[in-house]
Amino acid sequence: MVYPSEGARRAPWSGRAPSTDAHDKIVDATVDCIRQYGLERTSISSIAVAAGVSRPTVYAYFPSRDALVSAAMERSAAAVAGRVVASARRRARTPAEFAVEALVVARREFRKEPAFYPISHARTDPWAVDQQLTEDSLALTRTILRPLVEYDPRLEPHLDEITELLVRWLLSVLMYDTKRTSSEAKLRAYLHRVVAPVIDAYVA
Repeated sequence: MVYPSEGARRAPWSGRAPSTDAHDKIVDATVDCIRQYGLERTSISSIAVAAGVSRPTVYAYFPSRDALVSAAMERSAAAVAGRVVASARRRARTPAEFAVEALVVARREFRKEPAFYPISHARTDPWAVDQQLTEDSLALTRTILRPLVEYDPRLEPHLDEITELLVRWLLSVLMYDTKRTSSEAKLRAYLHRVVAPVIDAYVA
């Protein structure tokens, strides 16, 4: 993941082993700062203040702003993935239903967290670099969609292709709203009409 950088700097090593608690506090503070200020305006200084530590302490754990923002984005993505899977499992009884629910919940989650919106920072986020779907975006979605194989093991050979397909659908419903997708109920009905038959076709 590539983000605007303040430059790579390291604080002198103190001779003490890094603290996991301090590391997590800094990452949590970074997530909070991105939510509050946006990605572009989140600086090492603002993160240090939010975490209650000094700038040299931040650099003792992370060599650059890029590395710190990457860790925060990964933590946020993992949390989103967990919520998407849990919510989709509760409603779905078939692979197609799981795919539909995953898309519905993913849109909800990203819209609740605009700073982590996967297309809000074109060409600087893992979802859209040079207009290509990257391995980071596909790997995250593959994690979310892994339960499809539990519903029907015959989907295993097609999981990569299904993942790419559903990433494209997710980006579409995030970018564009129409009367067919203006509410979750309408979005769910729309996806049942256009996405569910595609998933079913893989095992027909």
